[in-house]
Amino acid sequence: MDMSLKEKSTWLSLLSTVSVFGYYFYNIIGLAGLPENESLDIALALSIKTITAVVMIEILFQSLLAISNHREATLGNDERDKLFNYRSTSIAYSVLVCGVFLTLGRIVILEYNPSFEEVQSSWQIPLLTAHILLLSFILAEVSRFAALIFLYRRAH
Repeated sequence: MDMSLKEKSTWLSLLSTVSVFGYYFYNIIGLAGLPENESLDIALALSIKTITAVVMIEILFQSLLAISNHREATLGNDERDKLFNYRSTSIAYSVLVCGVFLTLGRIVILEYNPSFEEVQSSWQIPLLTAHILLLSFILAEVSRFAALIFLYRRAH
């Protein structure tokens, strides 16, 4: 399977995002039964570790990829790449908008029905609203990467 540098880069970003943030959200959901102060401290530490891990993984693997494909790395985006970026960003934006509206809906519902949050005691995840927004962003990025890969594969 012959892939361009941009497609390889997209695969790396997709795999690192899914694996690191999959681990993150798996552990965040596991905090649901802990006391609030303890779960907040763990969530903060986990957030810092996750962001650091994603940055380090992306820097390392994207640098190695660029070094191994030096000639192609120096080229800019052609018209096809720009079109693919436009289409995939459009899809990702739609996913992000859905997540933002879901979060806004949750905020409004809890504002008018504060007792609803007490009923949902099994979802006492620290900073749940922030995590819903973060999940929306991550799903948007994953959908952008997946759309780019689909478009590059379809073009071959």
